[in-house]
Amino acid sequence: MAIRDDNVNDMSQAILKWGNSLAFRIPAAIAKQMEIVEGAKVEFRVDRKRLVIEKATEVPNFTHRDLIKALRKARRGLIDLGSPRGKEIL
Repeated sequence: MAIRDDNVNDMSQAILKWGNSLAFRIPAAIAKQMEIVEGAKVEFRVDRKRLVIEKATEVPNFTHRDLIKALRKARRGLIDLGSPRGKEIL
């Protein structure tokens, strides 16, 4: 079952050869609606026989220093669960 969005106009275009791959252009109106520009990252997947393209979610870059800072901050909030009751290794 497919869900259609009546606000989207159906468009078609030819698939082009780009090196050893295939390619197609994203019309400017669709790029604007998706808020993507040249060089933007996108994610794509195949859903049965449909190609689904979505703007990639931005993941912030963390440095080693950021990780250590976050671990130290998390360590302060540890909860005392009492003494070991089984064969835990400390």
